[in-house]
Amino acid sequence: MDKMIDRFCAALRIPTWWPAGALRGDSEAEAPLRRFQDFLTERYPCFHQRAERWVLSPYSTIYRWPGRAAASAAGGTEASGVEGPVLILAHYDVVPVEKEKWRVDPFGAEQKDGYIYGRGALDMKSILIAIMEAAETLCAGGFNPRHDIWFAFGGDEERAGIQGARETAKWFARRGQRFAWILDEGTPVGENQIKGVDSPLALFSIEEKGFLSLELTVPQKPGHASRPPKVQAVAVLSRALCKIAKKPFPYKLVPTVENFFAQLASLSGGVQGFAMRHARALGGVFFKAVSGNPDIASLLHTTAAMTQLEGSAADNVMPSEVKAVINLRLLHPWTVEKAVGFIKKAIGDERVNVRVHGLGTDPVPANPEHARRAGPGWKEMEAALKAVYPGVPSLVFLMMAATDSRHYQAFADGIFRFSPHRLTPGEMGLIHGHDERISVENLQRGFEFYSHLLGAL
Repeated sequence: MDKMIDRFCAALRIPTWWPAGALRGDSEAEAPLRRFQDFLTERYPCFHQRAERWVLSPYSTIYRWPGRAAASAAGGTEASGVEGPVLILAHYDVVPVEKEKWRVDPFGAEQKDGYIYGRGALDMKSILIAIMEAAETLCAGGFNPRHDIWFAFGGDEERAGIQGARETAKWFARRGQRFAWILDEGTPVGENQIKGVDSPLALFSIEEKGFLSLELTVPQKPGHASRPPKVQAVAVLSRALCKIAKKPFPYKLVPTVENFFAQLASLSGGVQGFAMRHARALGGVFFKAVSGNPDIASLLHTTAAMTQLEGSAADNVMPSEVKAVINLRLLHPWTVEKAVGFIKKAIGDERVNVRVHGLGTDPVPANPEHARRAGPGWKEMEAALKAVYPGVPSLVFLMMAATDSRHYQAFADGIFRFSPHRLTPGEMGLIHGHDERISVENLQRGFEFYSHLLGAL
């Protein structure tokens, strides 16, 4: 355990965040990403002796751990019970820090009171290191998987995975690669996450919302603030935002969320349990009742969060343009195209220009079998969970944040998004926050989970 902690701390000390204004090819900005790629080869020698490795760029590292099925196929026989190769995803980049707001060095990997502090401790170097520790330990013990296990580690997940995961996906496409199922980061084993439910819950996210940011702009003639026009761009933009707020996307109960409510109802009683068990029958009554609870309401419709506003650079100058950015998380079956149309119609003002800001992606629907707690990978995921968290129930869930896995949806019939850490709401709030940290106990749990999972493949 001490050696694993040492390696994890060394990983945290590599500042793999992206400086503002840096572009691809910036050697200084990319140096920490390359250092992390080299770090893996140096610290996990047994795995690197067994696995094939491809480095496409500082943002993409791919491994293939050959399985026995490939060798059997080469010899003309097929190994029995083998479903096919599996893909495990992770990323080694982290979000920037406001260093002055941390109580410790964000890249110092300080240890105290059973926790290890550092940017990326939760999101998600702890998971990547747990994966590597498990693979290294299994390789050192002579373990051979039944079929190929692939790993794709990205270096720009926090910036939409455009240079990393998307390029890796193209590489897989050129090979004609397919996977039985995929596992990426996701929802954790949550404590006290849901009112009225005392048991910790393992949330297997089998579906993912789409991601879309829209930029709303209104131009006007710049000038001195002492002579403002009768109709000001800020007023036009403000009315547009108010219209969006007054016309939310319609509510819908998708099968994944309906099954989540049904499972949750069996763990909670009273009015809450009854309402969740009969959510579909209650329809609009249920939607209205939960509309004031963002945690529940966000599972039931496409959300629109107003995140950025921009006007003049000076308090006495009329801006030549005002801008707002709204971030949407798209619930199936809403697509980027349909959502843009909905927002434009809600605004109903041609003076407001609406365009996609950055990379927009459609939702990733669930494998119907996964929604029924069956299908590719379910048995292996459940077994690994029970080995580490005996007695903790697993529930299907909807991933509302964006992960690299959305770039790989064409290569498998099912994707799991799960993080094997037991976290309180307070610990969940540390993701992307100040003083990010993980307990040594959770680091150990991650190692045990991936050891059981990889050992079953």
